[in-house]
Amino acid sequence: MAELDRAVFKSYDIRGTYPNQLDERFAYRLGRSLVAVLRATRVAVGHDARLSSPSLYAALAAGLRDAGALAEGMGLCATELVYYAMGMAARPDAKGPACLRGLDLGVMITASHNPPEYNGFKVVRAGGEPLSGAAGLEAVRAHMETLTADLPSAVSPPDKTIAVEEDYLDFALRLVGEPDVRGLRVAVDAGNGVAGLLWQGLSGRLGIEPVRLNFDPDGGFPAHHPDPSRRENLEQLIQAVHGGSLGLGFCYDGDADRVVVVLKDGHVVDGSEMIACIVERLLTSAPALAFGVGQTTSRKALDHFARRGAQPLMLPVGHAKIKRLMRASPRMAFAGEDAGHCYYRDFFCCDSSLITTLHLLHLTAGGALEDFVRSLPGPWLRPEHEPSFAFADQTQALETCRQVALIMLERHPEPTEITCERDGRIARQCDAEAAQDCDGVRVDYPAWWFCARPSGTEPIARLAVEARSKELLDKMTNMLSSLFTRLRSAWG
Repeated sequence: MAELDRAVFKSYDIRGTYPNQLDERFAYRLGRSLVAVLRATRVAVGHDARLSSPSLYAALAAGLRDAGALAEGMGLCATELVYYAMGMAARPDAKGPACLRGLDLGVMITASHNPPEYNGFKVVRAGGEPLSGAAGLEAVRAHMETLTADLPSAVSPPDKTIAVEEDYLDFALRLVGEPDVRGLRVAVDAGNGVAGLLWQGLSGRLGIEPVRLNFDPDGGFPAHHPDPSRRENLEQLIQAVHGGSLGLGFCYDGDADRVVVVLKDGHVVDGSEMIACIVERLLTSAPALAFGVGQTTSRKALDHFARRGAQPLMLPVGHAKIKRLMRASPRMAFAGEDAGHCYYRDFFCCDSSLITTLHLLHLTAGGALEDFVRSLPGPWLRPEHEPSFAFADQTQALETCRQVALIMLERHPEPTEITCERDGRIARQCDAEAAQDCDGVRVDYPAWWFCARPSGTEPIARLAVEARSKELLDKMTNMLSSLFTRLRSAWG
């Protein structure tokens, strides 16, 4: 990599292909710049199972050390262990492990659910707050561009000085409670990522031994891509659960911050159903619970909340935006995205697949999970794969989303509600004109709805569509997709 590729700097992390967009020299310069710009003195560093992660881990640590900071190694781990370390580092009561005191920055080397050729960096401040573009990441990028020093000829990874797996498990079990799952037979697909590391301790604590699928960390992801939101990546788990007469199945993404659940009849619990499940459990102990849901949440969940008399706050898509809004809303105890991320105030407003797993095990142990999922209002149907449309840049993607929304509102002028993202928040009950300058728009009708928004990390427009029948779903998906395709061609 000769020059710094600015495209890898996203709104809330760094992500690109290895080695053409980011490599060891990039990681070294990043380490030096994090110290120079953020005045970091003690940095926790972890990495996922990707083939490029160990060498990026060593290079990042070298950059941190050469700039005068102490690089504290967490080794191969789940992203939420870095969140835990940084959250506990800011606890004023200092009840966390002594090794976490004094940490002022954490870096997780991961590309989450992306294909094997990708990698990246998630940077977290003490307290668990993610570093976003406006909150320091752009300044770090600008400093990296001034550096001329090359990667030293020999670099070594940091010694593993932070081992908090058991402490984190204790923390999660205290927070959620220990489910009585004796006799429950489950399958766990770690997807050759790092989720197996979480289950090594969890299975011993709970007294269950799962059917283990793809537990060995392997950054080539030989079994399937590390994205559990895609049905084809769940087929092995569905077969293990349904074919093996098991009670439940879990599948995790590459860095294990997201989990998807398969019921014993083979039904895949989607992100909106999972949100409804967790909120339902939380409401039993806190009837006045304040919670938020992402803009693309299914009507099956929204209609359930309305039927129950619970009114969630609608949130924009993207973990940095949601975490910021949770921090600004002290009463919001939980937030969930349709993509499967679940955020907990008591976990420093961060997302955790372990805490989500424990909630779902509680529901299963009580015999409530399957019955509750089946009771959700419906039917509400969505395409098997979310339609998306690639553009030359993110500006084109955003403008096309706005144009599509305006055209649809002209064709279908009486929606029940329009919600618009603007300045990192969701405005409800908008008029049609608001779609002209919003960052993402959702339009609801009695029997269908759509949401058009640009990706926060790629020059892609994403389309969510849901309807009460297969015929209506196909009709509206085809209509919207045709609009996107026609308007994209107009850009030339």
